[in-house]
Amino acid sequence: MKRTARSKPKACQRAREHLVEAAGGVFAEKGYDAATSKEICERAGMNRASVNYHFGGIEALYAETLARAHRRLVAREALEDIALSEASANWKLHAFIALIVRLALPTPSWEMRLLSREFLFPAPVREACVDSDFLPELSVLRDVIAEFIGAAPDAPVVGRAILTVVAPVLILAISHRGMLTNILPGVADVSEEMDPLIDHLERFIPAGLEAVALQFRCPTLHFAC
Repeated sequence: MKRTARSKPKACQRAREHLVEAAGGVFAEKGYDAATSKEICERAGMNRASVNYHFGGIEALYAETLARAHRRLVAREALEDIALSEASANWKLHAFIALIVRLALPTPSWEMRLLSREFLFPAPVREACVDSDFLPELSVLRDVIAEFIGAAPDAPVVGRAILTVVAPVLILAISHRGMLTNILPGVADVSEEMDPLIDHLERFIPAGLEAVALQFRCPTLHFAC
């Protein structure tokens, strides 16, 4: 009897882990709105009632899956090390670009695809994860870009700049690699394209932000101050 009592929590935890892994694949492929508890349970090889039994519903399962993806994927300490470095804003930006491209360029895991999908098409149940998980990392990037441009972190120009920095990573994360290869030959070949792509973005993104910074400092002029 005692053995059964001790093993039950472990069995429940294993079942929850199994459901999260199955749900991660479904949510990453179809999004929250199109995913169903039935499909998740079928993919997990579990009873149809398992989602409700272990999580109380698909909403709580999605929140847990999203939080799990974030914990596994986002290198908060690495981001904070970049932000707190005594190095120049230019170095920090280059380091950030290299970090996020190396996360996104290999064949994306369900975690990367889910976080990217959530960024583009946020689910209505995400609020619990936003304040605790996403905003701290976004604030690191915000501070780096604000320092690079010479603007306050809450300036509108910084928000626009964040969009241009993260957009390439989102494309890499959610694009079908076969289609991406046809449209942009070589980009999906990790062995050949990792370092050249990082080098390209480390040149392209700072150059664009330099132009933004110039216009921010001299709003009446477009090309020279």
